[in-house]
Amino acid sequence: MPHTHAASKAEAIHEALEHFVEEQHHQPDAHEKARLVSDTIKEWEHEQVEEMHAAKAA
Repeated sequence: MPHTHAASKAEAIHEALEHFVEEQHHQPDAHEKARLVSDTIKEWEHEQVEEMHAAKAA
């Protein structure tokens, strides 16, 4: 999954859904959307932790 660099979880999810539609050429079904939302939140939270650690190290 690409890095989100989004300011909020909602923005990250919106971008992930748009990216999915561009790549797959269809709207995600319920299972695809649930997986996409879950993966996106995990990645976004991981990026937030990395940013906090980088800020503390600086």
